Amino acid sequence: MRIGNKIYKLLIVLIVLICACEKEEVKITLPARGNTTFMVIENLGKDFEKQGFFNLKDSTLTLVDINSWDLCFDASEYGSSITINGGMDMYAAKTNSYKFFKTNNPDTFNYKWDAPCGCIDSLAINSWVQSFGKVYILDRGGYYTKDRYIQIKFISFNKNSYQFEYASNDNPDERFFIELPKKELKTHVYFSFTTKQALDFEPNKNAWDFCFIKYRHVFFETNPITKYVVRGIFVNNTKSVVAVDSSSSFEAITPTYATNNCKYSNLRDAMGYDWKVYNFTTGQYMARTNVNYMIKDWHTNEIYKLRFLDFNNNGIKGTPKFEYLLLK
Repeated sequence: MRIGNKIYKLLIVLIVLICACEKEEVKITLPARGNTTFMVIENLGKDFEKQGFFNLKDSTLTLVDINSWDLCFDASEYGSSITINGGMDMYAAKTNSYKFFKTNNPDTFNYKWDAPCGCIDSLAINSWVQSFGKVYILDRGGYYTKDRYIQIKFISFNKNSYQFEYASNDNPDERFFIELPKKELKTHVYFSFTTKQALDFEPNKNAWDFCFIKYRHVFFETNPITKYVVRGIFVNNTKSVVAVDSSSSFEAITPTYATNNCKYSNLRDAMGYDWKVYNFTTGQYMARTNVNYMIKDWHTNEIYKLRFLDFNNNGIKGTPKFEYLLLK
């Protein structure tokens, strides 16, 4: 059963509206190690300026700057999905034009965002295959003062690559054609408008289980709806599925329980952002230590159990602490 109810979501929304002062960190006493692996993830930055790909098998972390990429492409042979960098507050709008054009009001288009689940029908660029050659306008977010708005046409794709053409909204006559190669061993390939290059920073698809990342979550239960960039986790759903459970203690979860009593999800936000919650008394994020995550490799059927212990280190937020154990 997916954990994360309206109370926790509304607490996150309140944080956007209230500037709470950071107070002294509450000390967390870690349980005895035993056979469990304990991890403290450093260097993400207090606001997740880095994203980190984590591999459970050998406890390795691969870091990359969150602002190093704009577009993320499905690298599989038949894949065609394209996602945008919601962590940089990026949006996309499809126009009715097949030609690049000059506009002095790029902020007036009907912009959409990616749903955090990664569901293909809920992506901002979700129908480009059915409308080859139509121009999209990308808003890369307020971080960029130059080339914030990009016009782009996705031309075609095949088992080997994607082809697209783009131009800055400031100079639509200067166009760049890109053939972006797919990578057989990767889950995704990336592109940056800043460097005008394809990026190959992601570990091989069988060498990471989940990624600490900043992304956009939309609270539809508020009025008006609230779009907020959260610090959370995306699962490598080409390799793993995840179950969330708070009905049993971490220590009590057995291989049999994880196999027979847990419902697994292949959504990329199955772990999400609400493994932590803001404590208004201490002024700190606290890990929800009663929530357990079972991460199952659907190729090998190996199952890890994992729980978070903290989100701070020496008073600095953005330092997740967690423990995990291979069950089977």
